[in-house]
Amino acid sequence: MTRFNKKEVGSTPTPSQNPLAKHIHQYALALQTPALALASVVGVGIAAPTFAQESATGGVLEEVNVTARKRDESLQDVPVSIQALGEQQLQQQGVSNFDDYALLLPSLSYQSAGPGLSQVYMRGAADGGDGNASGSQPSVAIYLDEQPVTAIGRNLDLHIYDIARVEALAGPQGTLYGASAQSGTLRIITNKPDTESFAAEVDVEASSTRSGDASHLVQGFVNQPLSEKAAIRLVAWDKNEGGYIDNVPGTRTYGLASEDSYGPVSFVEENNADLVEENFNELENRGARAALKIDLNDRWTATGSLVTQKQKTQGTWFHDPENPNGEVDDLEIQRHFPDRSDDEFSQYGLTVEGDLGAATLVYAGSYLDREVEYASDYSAYSDYANYSSAYWIPAYSCYYTNGQPVDQACSSLAIYYQDNNEYKRQTHELRLQSQLDGPLQYVVGAFLETASHTYRQEWQMDGMAKGAGFQTKDEADLWYLTDQEREDKQQSIFGEVSYDVTEDLTVTLGSRFFKAESSLKGISGYGTQAPYTPSIAVDSTVEDTDNTLKANVTYQVNGDVMVYATYSQGYRLGGLNRASNDIVPSAYKPDFLDNYEFGWKTTLMNQRLRFNGAIYRMDWEDTQFTRFDSSYGLPVGVTLNVGQAEIVGIESDITFAMTDNWVISGGFAMNSAETSEDFVVGSNSAPKGTSMPNVPDLKYNLSSRNYFSVAGRDAYAQLTYAFVDQSYNDLYVFSGGSMVDGRGIQDSYTNLNVRAGLEEETWGADIFVNNLTDERPELTRFTAGYDSSITTSRPRTMGVAFRKRF
Repeated sequence: MTRFNKKEVGSTPTPSQNPLAKHIHQYALALQTPALALASVVGVGIAAPTFAQESATGGVLEEVNVTARKRDESLQDVPVSIQALGEQQLQQQGVSNFDDYALLLPSLSYQSAGPGLSQVYMRGAADGGDGNASGSQPSVAIYLDEQPVTAIGRNLDLHIYDIARVEALAGPQGTLYGASAQSGTLRIITNKPDTESFAAEVDVEASSTRSGDASHLVQGFVNQPLSEKAAIRLVAWDKNEGGYIDNVPGTRTYGLASEDSYGPVSFVEENNADLVEENFNELENRGARAALKIDLNDRWTATGSLVTQKQKTQGTWFHDPENPNGEVDDLEIQRHFPDRSDDEFSQYGLTVEGDLGAATLVYAGSYLDREVEYASDYSAYSDYANYSSAYWIPAYSCYYTNGQPVDQACSSLAIYYQDNNEYKRQTHELRLQSQLDGPLQYVVGAFLETASHTYRQEWQMDGMAKGAGFQTKDEADLWYLTDQEREDKQQSIFGEVSYDVTEDLTVTLGSRFFKAESSLKGISGYGTQAPYTPSIAVDSTVEDTDNTLKANVTYQVNGDVMVYATYSQGYRLGGLNRASNDIVPSAYKPDFLDNYEFGWKTTLMNQRLRFNGAIYRMDWEDTQFTRFDSSYGLPVGVTLNVGQAEIVGIESDITFAMTDNWVISGGFAMNSAETSEDFVVGSNSAPKGTSMPNVPDLKYNLSSRNYFSVAGRDAYAQLTYAFVDQSYNDLYVFSGGSMVDGRGIQDSYTNLNVRAGLEEETWGADIFVNNLTDERPELTRFTAGYDSSITTSRPRTMGVAFRKRF
C-alpha cells in the first residue's frame, strides 16, 4: 500500500496528524499480517463498501471495457476520468443498492433521507438548495442503460443484480449526455441477452443486524438462446430488509385557541403510544427485468427490454440521538404519524443497431413510468411553531375568523405530510458512430426528450376546525397544498470529432446545441381565504436555447502511459418560479460549469498495476439556488441564479496485482469547493470563501482480496475500508444578519467490511460482516431548526450467501 504515499494526497509525515495517513498506516499494518486478517474474516464474516476490486489472471489485471463515449472501448483508452464497477466487482462487494456502490465511488457524494430519497453530487458541485420538486434540477445525470432517469430529490434506487457495470463519469459531460450532466454522469448498465450460450444463476442471502431484525434476499437470472440469432434474458429479485431504528414513546404540545389574537393560548399534549415500535424501518423490494435480442440479419440487431420494480418502506432511516429533550438515544426517534413510501416504476426500451460499413447507426428509445407515494410525520414543526402562536394559530383559522367563533373548535394542530408523484419520461436518441480506419473518428446524433412530473403535496391537520371557509369542503383539514404539473422538453444535436494529428497525438472537439422548454402549472398555498398568505396559481412556459463545448488533447506517451488535457462544459436546464416580484424573477436560466482538467491513464509493471487520475478546476457560474425565504415576500420556495463557485480537486484510483492471487485496490478524491463571490439571496448570505455543502474534503477507500485453497477448494478473503471526511449540511452562514442555526458539520466516518468464502465453478458461498466496527455515519444532518435528526446507515450486519450457477 506504499503506492498511496502521503505526498500524493497532501498528508503530513505524521500519520496521527492526518486522517488519510493514519488510516493508510493502520491498513498497511493489517496487510502485513494476512493470516490474522484471514482468521478475523472467517471468524466474523463480511461485505460491501469500497472501491472496485478486480481479479488477476497470472498476475495480469483483466481489461475493463466501458461505453463512456457511446462506444465499447478499453477504460485505459478513454481520456475521461471514469470509475467503473464491473459485474465481478459488484458481486465481490455484495452491492445491492445505491448506498452500497456510492461508498465505492470517491468522486461521488450525496445527501439522503432514506431509500430512494437521495440527491447525488460529483466533484463537489453541490449548493444544498436542491430537492424541491418545483426548483432546480440535479447537477448529476443518472442513466439506466440508454435513458436518463434523473429526478429531483428521488434518486432511482434500482436493485443491483446482474448489472454489467456502474460507471461514474466525473466532470461535466454536457456534450454526449446533455442536461444535468453538469458535474458528472452516473450510469447503470444492465447485462444483455447472449445468443452464444445458456446461463443461469440463483442467489440467496440471509443476514442479521445488531439490535435489529433479520433480512433476506432471493435473486436469479436466466439467459436462454432461442436460436442462433435470438436470445432472452430474465432477471428477478425479492429483498426484505429488517429494521434497526426504534420509534420510542414521546409527547408533543400544540397550541389551540384564545379569544384574543394577542392573549394567552391554550395547549393540548398528545403522545405517540399507538405508533411505538422497535425496528420500525423496514424495506421490501421486488422486481424483474426481461430483455429480448434478435439479430435481424448480419448487419442489424434489435434489443427490447423491460425493467420493473416496486420498493416499499415503513419508518425512517434517520434517528435523533442529539434530541435536546434527552428522551431519544442511539438508533431511536419519536414519530407521531406513520412514515412510509411506495416507489414503483417500469421502463420500456428498444435499441436498434445497424452496421453501415464506415459507421454504425444506433437508435435508442425508452419510456419510463414511475409512481411514488410518500408520507411523513411533520408534527415536530407544529410543536416548534408554538413560539409564535399568537399569529400562527389565527392564520390557520383555528379559533376565530373575522371575530366570530368557528363552527367547530380545533382539537389539534399536529401536522403530517403526504405526497403523490407521477413521473413520465420519453426519450429518443439517434446517433451515427464512425468505424473508420484512418485518423478521423466521430459520433454525431440527435436527442429528444419529454419529461413530466405531476405532484400533489399535502400538509394535513386532522384536528383543524372546519368552519369559516378556510378551505373548501373536500379539503377541510388541509393546512398547505402544492398541486402542480411540471414538464420539461429537450431537443438536442450533439457531436464529437477526433483526429489523430500524429500516431500518438489526438485532438477532439465536441459541442451540443440544445433547445429546452419548461412549463409549470398548478397552485400552491394555505388556502383561498387564509388571512396572510393566499394561494398562488401558476401557468407559464419558458424556453432556453444554448450550447456546450468540449476540447481535448490526448498524448500517448508509450503503450502503457497516456496523458490528456480537457476543457468541458456541463449545464442544468432553466425553469419557472411559482411566484415572482421585484426580487424574484418569474424564470431562472440554465447554469453552466466550466471544467479544466489534466488526467493520466497508466498500466505499468507488465500489466500488474493500473494507476489513473485527474487534477481539475471547475468554475460554476450563475448558480441556480432554490430556497424558501420569507424576506422575499413570497410564501413558496423559489429558484434564483446567484453567485459563483470554484472547485479545485484531484481524484485517482489504483489497482495492483501483488501476486497471482492477491489484488489490492483503492481510490481517493480531494475537493476544495468554495464560493468565489458572495452568495446573497434575500436575508441569507454565504460570504466569498464559504465551503459548499455536502462536499467532503477527502473521500477514499482501500481494498484487499486474496485467493487461496482450503481442502482443495478455491477460497478468498476480502477486506474493504472507506473514509468520508466531514462536510457542511447547508450553504448559508448568515440569515437576517445572524448565524444560521441549521448550518452544521456532518461528522467524518469510516466503514470496514470483511468477506470470505468459497468460489467454485458452479457454486459459491460467502460469510460477511458489513460495518464491522458498528459506526454511525452522518449521511445527512437536517437543517431545519426544529429537526435534529440525522440519516445514518445500517449497524453491524452479519450474514451468509450462497449462489448456484447452471
